Amino acid sequence: MTQQNGLRWLPSRTLRGLSLACVLLCATACAQHTAVDKPLAKWTPDRSDLEFAQIEGDRDPELLVMVAFSGGGSRASSLAYGVLQELNEIVISQGSPSRTLIQEIDMVSSVSGGSFTAAYFALHGEKIFSDFEPDFLRKNVEGALFRKLFNPINWAKLLSQSYGRSDLAADYYDKILFDGATLSSFHKPSAPLVILNTTDLATGSRFPLMPQVFDLICADYGSYPVSRAVAASSAVPVVLSPITLESFAGDCGYKPADWITAALNDNTLTPRKRQAQQVQAYLDRKERPWLHLVDGGISDNLGLRAYYDGLNIVTAPDSPLNSEHHKKARNVLIISVDARAHHDAKWQLEQYAPSLFEVISSVSSDQISRYSEDTVTIVREVFSQQAQKASTPDRKVTFSFVEVGFNQVEDDAEREYLNNIGTSFSLSDKEVDHLIAAGRKVLRNSPELKAFLQDVQNRQKSQ
Repeated sequence: MTQQNGLRWLPSRTLRGLSLACVLLCATACAQHTAVDKPLAKWTPDRSDLEFAQIEGDRDPELLVMVAFSGGGSRASSLAYGVLQELNEIVISQGSPSRTLIQEIDMVSSVSGGSFTAAYFALHGEKIFSDFEPDFLRKNVEGALFRKLFNPINWAKLLSQSYGRSDLAADYYDKILFDGATLSSFHKPSAPLVILNTTDLATGSRFPLMPQVFDLICADYGSYPVSRAVAASSAVPVVLSPITLESFAGDCGYKPADWITAALNDNTLTPRKRQAQQVQAYLDRKERPWLHLVDGGISDNLGLRAYYDGLNIVTAPDSPLNSEHHKKARNVLIISVDARAHHDAKWQLEQYAPSLFEVISSVSSDQISRYSEDTVTIVREVFSQQAQKASTPDRKVTFSFVEVGFNQVEDDAEREYLNNIGTSFSLSDKEVDHLIAAGRKVLRNSPELKAFLQDVQNRQKSQ
């Protein structure tokens, strides 16, 4: 019989389960996790061209289309998926064969829940519309991971010093989604450049999983598993363990870009010099032999910073439009898919102080919200200025910024429903349906997108 005071009302089996969970969480919190990245045999300067070649792809060089997928569990994955569905139906070129806007996406930058959609899209293209919903969006991923955590078969591994909760998650993601694919699978002409963003736990800074960044630590980007990259991007601290990379810096002949040396010699502490110092720190293997990566949403919950900072931490910070493809572009479009929920703090109307959970939730969400709003403002300003600088009387360059989020949902009841969907990796079919529909409708009705499409149409007619 259960009792009604304290935790004693819980069945003894549940108490044993909670006790075991605490043991596993504590044990894996201090585990020395295995790094599976492999050393890069030899670095050559032409490796830096891989990212820009991927942007070129087989797409229209006069279009530059960048998409950013935010964090937010399956809520973010579903909203991003709905946006892709809509992009797949927008015809951008009337040639033979015609092309849709989804085929013109040059780059996708993502964090956390959005990284599942980004990675699967990069691997499978339009096949995402037949497999991704049943394989991920409508699957109880959270429940499956919880069952694996409590499966006695996994206890020995989880209690070891070389296997953590994120390793368990990565193995599961590989089984249901990625089938052993490595990051080299992203590189094909039809796929966009994909930037899966993580956060370096030691510095709190954005650490994008990209070729140039792997080169810094002399690690082989192409052989790294997609499942672990996505697990790192979505490794919520405490709930999931960090994903670890081993540094092989100094073993492959890597030479930093000229701007880094010049910035380090600057007597003034400029933003460029601070970024150069950040890059230089990764080159010292003795000081930083291991990198522990967690959820990318900590350093940038929208996934937009990759476009503002330049493509990655190695790129000069004041040149966000620095590739040849950028220079050819006449119509630039950024679509920010933002799955942040906006809740009313009802406790501010009450006399009694909010609970500890409410305080923690409010502080973290408010900080992320303010930071995200600042990021949107900066990206808008930087790209607008770049478009103006690149324009001439004979060659106008346009820039459009499209926001797809719950704030853009016009119906009050629907907006409230979406804001109350949690950030877990277990959503009902109804919730997934509403999120997909919202992503499609908000994008379809966006005045900024309509203006972009009109600009493209005008340019095509004038040619």
